[in-house]
Parts: sequence; C-alpha cells; structure tokens
Amino acid sequence: MKAALPPPEKIEKCLIWHNGALGDLLLAGPALQALRRGYRKSRVIGVGQPGLWNLLKETLRVETVWDGGAGLWAPLFSPSGPLPEVLVERLSGVSLALVFSPKPNQDFLKRLGQAGVSEAFWAPSFPQNGQEPVRLLQAGHLQRLGFCYDPEPFYLTLDTAPDELSPVIPADQPLLTVAPGSGNPRKNWPLSHYYEVTRALAWEYGLHVVWLAGPAEAAWLPYLQGLAESQGHSLLVNRPLTEAARLLARTHLYIGGDSGITHLAAAAKARRVLTLFGPTNPKIWAPFGHQVEVLTEQRDPAPGIDARISGAASGLINLSIQEVMKAAARLLEESGILKRN
Repeated sequence: MKAALPPPEKIEKCLIWHNGALGDLLLAGPALQALRRGYRKSRVIGVGQPGLWNLLKETLRVETVWDGGAGLWAPLFSPSGPLPEVLVERLSGVSLALVFSPKPNQDFLKRLGQAGVSEAFWAPSFPQNGQEPVRLLQAGHLQRLGFCYDPEPFYLTLDTAPDELSPVIPADQPLLTVAPGSGNPRKNWPLSHYYEVTRALAWEYGLHVVWLAGPAEAAWLPYLQGLAESQGHSLLVNRPLTEAARLLARTHLYIGGDSGITHLAAAAKARRVLTLFGPTNPKIWAPFGHQVEVLTEQRDPAPGIDARISGAASGLINLSIQEVMKAAARLLEESGILKRN
C-alpha cells in the first residue's frame, strides 16, 4: 500500500468501495464527505449496495454507482489468474481507489492495480478491536495517509421531488417517528414499551405517530397494524429508503435502537434523534450528529453527546419507560414542541 494519498490535481476518476450495511455506510459519512471535498474536481464512482449508495449520490456528487456484489468483481478476490477484459474496461481511467472494509486485503489492492487502477488504498470500515468511534478511527487512518480533516456530522442532501407520503402523513401535526426493530433482537427495546411511550407523547404533545417497519419488524406486523389502526397512527411498511429519508427529514422526534434507520434519521436531519443503545457500545456505533442523544441503561447521562456515549451499555432490559419519556419530553420541548394545556 502506498504511503500517502495522491494530490487531488492528479485524480480525474476516484472509485470508493464500501459494501457495508446502511449504518456502516452512514458512519463512514464524515470520511466520505471529507474525501469528496478534498477531491472536489474528481469524478467519483461508488461501489457497494446500490440502494444505499443512491442515498448518498446527490450529497457526494457521485457520478456512477456500481453493485459491489456483482460477479464481475470476483476475479479481484483471487490472488492470481487473468482478469477479464470487461473488468479491465470497467476500471479504465480510475486513478485512485479507496477500499473500505473491516480488514485490509493486500491481494485485492494489488489486483486493482493489475486491472489498471493507478493507486489503491485501504481504510477501515469499523474497528476490529478497541473502543474508538468509527469517525475518529477513519480520520486517524486517513491522516496517516497524509489526508487530514476534522470529522463533521454527515447530513444528506435530499431531492425536492414531491413527497409521496403527503396524502398519508398529516402536514399540520408534528411527527414522532419510531423504528422499533433491528437486525439483532438483543438490541431491541420491548415493543410494549414503545407503545406506552408513543401513546403518552402523542396525547401530551399533539404528535402524529409514524411507525417504520422493514424486514426487522416482520414478526411484529400484525401487532403494529392493529396498534396503528386503533391509535390513529400511521404504519409504513418496506418503503424505499429515499422515501423514508424524506419522512425522517420532516420528523420532529425520532426514537429507535441501534439500527440502520436510526443512522438514517440522524443523516436526514430529523429535528431530534433519541437512540436507545445496548448491548453494542454507543461510543463506537452511535450516530454522530448535533441533534442526537443516546440512552443506555446507565443512569443520569451528563449533558452533551460525548458524555452520553461514554462506555458500553449492558443491554436495554433495564432501560425504563420513565427514562425514555423524560428524555423524549425534554427533546421535544427543546425543539419548540410544548405540552398541550
């Protein structure tokens, strides 16, 4: 691997490879944003999951998105052997490749070079060990490659297309949006607790509640459908991420656990984001944003995001409804939503 990233004036076409899930890709947002600013005149290609990269396309001015799971790339993962002409042609003109992955793969970087990429570098997508936040881990790694920046919160630039949800979601009420699931049941706060919190907040603050449900909430759908119908809430199931992002941008308070949608809420600039974290370590994995607050089982979190994410949570089993209600009420009032008389 080269000792330093090349100067921007030498890079006409830059390929950024990040095949991670939604939360991982958005956690890399500060690094991707800094790289885009540094190589502002370069043409950028994003490689990974197209549905996720398309969310970032306008923000990062990505020219093209390629599917990182396509069979076309398979020869790059083999340490030897001929490279197909179609692969070499695809990479023609790429002068810089940045590959984000959990571990470095020198053979992969070497094969990129054999395919015609002028210079290829690795960057960590998340820590293998240690307690360093992802944004600081990536900034430190890139600094060692001669690219220095201070990580800033990553916010999406969302298109101004007509909102397809306008007929469904009332425009005259502040929104409380909730995504209760995640890819790991151990990271989920009890659904009954979410119900109690949403019911109380909706009544006390005049909020319209929107439940976001995807594959992680599939087992809960019958309950969520009945709940939404009986309480006058909205339930959105398996909506496109771009549509979910536009909804989250309209949201006054979002509540959710350690999930990709929670990271999307922060990146879409929901007015306030309350994330319930455990057993994963929020110091490493929590969304990064000025409007984000993290709750764990720890009591009496100190003011400020850095203090609130110090240390790992043991889980969510002992995080009480009262604690979440107290934090949610304060965040609503900080954002100008007051209790109804």
